[in-house]
Amino acid sequence: MKKFSQYGLILLVGGFFLYFVFRDTHWNELFEKMSGANFNWLAIGVFISLLSHWIRAYRATLLYEAMHYKINTTNSFYAVLIGYMMNYIIPRAGEVSRCAALSKTDSMPVEKSLGSVVTERIVDMALLLLILGSIFLLKFDLLSSFINDTLANNANASATQTLNWKYLVLICIGIGSVILFIFRKKLTNSKIYLKLLGLIQGFRDGLLSIRHVKNPLLFVLLSILIWLGYILMMYFCLFALESTASLGFIDCLVVFAIGTIGVVLPAPGAGAGTYHFFVMQSLLLFGVAKEDGIAYATLVHGLQMIVLLIIGAIASLLVMAQQKQKSNEQA
Repeated sequence: MKKFSQYGLILLVGGFFLYFVFRDTHWNELFEKMSGANFNWLAIGVFISLLSHWIRAYRATLLYEAMHYKINTTNSFYAVLIGYMMNYIIPRAGEVSRCAALSKTDSMPVEKSLGSVVTERIVDMALLLLILGSIFLLKFDLLSSFINDTLANNANASATQTLNWKYLVLICIGIGSVILFIFRKKLTNSKIYLKLLGLIQGFRDGLLSIRHVKNPLLFVLLSILIWLGYILMMYFCLFALESTASLGFIDCLVVFAIGTIGVVLPAPGAGAGTYHFFVMQSLLLFGVAKEDGIAYATLVHGLQMIVLLIIGAIASLLVMAQQKQKSNEQA
């Protein structure tokens, strides 16, 4: 029920932004703009994004190796592609699907690979914040005006409600602590506790795997290349439309910074709706018409979605074929 409500909220957020973006859209005009795009530039952008995904897969093998699991880059790449595919189908399901794929091809415990995924996310978030901070300094006036104009809606709860929630949380924590203390001996000997302890230890091993990476400088370099690839993907795609072709690399950094907000926000289809809204808003800052901004965002998001769904499905079939082969060999 909890997961159902979470998915419902995510669908609601995405649906709201999709409605807001496309509510006044003249569809014939939008399709005309998109069909007139230079798909050679879009193909270059998609190729760069796929190269970034391959680098991500290779970087992951460094973490797996630190945990004494020798996994080739090809299988890691399959897992990454499956993860991205699943994010388009079920929000936030990519990480678990990626780890499940590795457990099938290389018998790597899910909890360990999941811990390494968290490590990757921490490193990526640190780099992303560094990139966004640099972009904010370069275009401080432009971005600060965008934040003031677009993100000024603060729906703050009343002080009394906040206090009530704080007290309720504190009471629940207190009651839970007393129950755990009373039944601590029974709990520590239970099968559920031992299973949970094993999962936590595996998760911790994955999370701390970065400390044992043989080549930390290579890991950092690969992390930088991943994000550079994402930025270059957006940059080359700008040349696909006449209305965005005149934008420079620094302008692209602003679009990337604001568009990242749409990717981070929970929405179905890996940012469907939210990505379109924030990219469209960012392009308005450079005089790009709303319709052209929507066309650019739809092309970039839609093309990536189609490509990742197709090659993610192919990767899934290849993983299943490997699993079947392993089963036959063991039989």
